[in-house]
Amino acid sequence: MIKCSLINIYFLCTWILPGTSVFIYLFIPVHTVKVFGGNTSDQSTRDAAQLWVRTTSNGDILVSLLSGIALFKQSDWHFRQIVIRVCSISNFIHFGCFWYHHHFVTPHHIALVVVYYSALFITLLTGLGWGLNWDTILKKKAKNSDPIQLTVESNNSFNSA
Repeated sequence: MIKCSLINIYFLCTWILPGTSVFIYLFIPVHTVKVFGGNTSDQSTRDAAQLWVRTTSNGDILVSLLSGIALFKQSDWHFRQIVIRVCSISNFIHFGCFWYHHHFVTPHHIALVVVYYSALFITLLTGLGWGLNWDTILKKKAKNSDPIQLTVESNNSFNSA
């Protein structure tokens, strides 16, 4: 049984939403390109669009898979934090590209733009809130010496000459 908490809701959303978009990308790639303003009138453009959409769906597969593992498997906080970092970086790039395309290439429908801004905002909040080790950052713990660190000794052979 999954405990209802804010972080589990986050993992549930990042498991379902990218997983759903993967099926859309893989099974109707030409329509996906048309939604975002792409021109698929000739065969070469259509083939390139299908390749691009299917290639970029790999990021969504990774995000969905890792979020599902973090949600359903017993995992420690460090693993969940790594998953949050991976999801945040992937989502920031993913929705940042959509935002860039909307502003500089082809304007998208306002509903999509709201999704882009919301996703970027949530991605930044989760990445900074849960993805960083705030205990270490705020406490400024004294750094322990690294046991592998090499010591530098002065070489007096150069000074004696």
